Amino acid sequence: MDFLAIIGIGVAAFAATDIDDLFVLMLFFSYPTYKAPQVIIGQYLGIGVLVSVGIVGSLIALVVPVTIVGLMGLLPITIGIKKLIDLRKHEGNEMPKNLQSNRSSYLRFLTVAGVTIANGGDNIGIYVPLFASSSTLAEIITLVAIFLAVTAVWCALAYYLVNHRLIATRLRRVGHIVLPFVLIGLGAYILADAFLLV
Repeated sequence: MDFLAIIGIGVAAFAATDIDDLFVLMLFFSYPTYKAPQVIIGQYLGIGVLVSVGIVGSLIALVVPVTIVGLMGLLPITIGIKKLIDLRKHEGNEMPKNLQSNRSSYLRFLTVAGVTIANGGDNIGIYVPLFASSSTLAEIITLVAIFLAVTAVWCALAYYLVNHRLIATRLRRVGHIVLPFVLIGLGAYILADAFLLV
């Protein structure tokens, strides 16, 4: 493969598998207790794990059944239910006071990473054959660099959209309400997708 072809394939593979992450990132950026660095670090950590699994994925695919990977869908469901319970404990659409508390920031970026990894079944499905078809170490390094660069673009785009005047006010008003339902729906989709493939 020539260099331009690898760039095109890498960008296309990332965009195809992470278009839904853009919306989830927007919700995390709009969530009051998640600071931008926490979301970005969490996203990079999640993508890093998915890329690492993709690199060694040809071996893992032979050992780990699809249904086991699909059980990762329980993670966003659990996080979504917890956030929904937090919201239900408080009246109206105001942000719950416990969401304003100073919880450890590492939990926040781990939450973002966990959701990214749990939503990464399609990433692994694309990355495994992509890395397997790469014939040289240079091609693998190039693909990894592309995925990291496009992750930065994804984070910047999500942050821009959340802070855009027309979108920001509405999203910040309802983001903490919508996020639990999105996470639960995402988890249900991951579980259904894995078990329907069996």
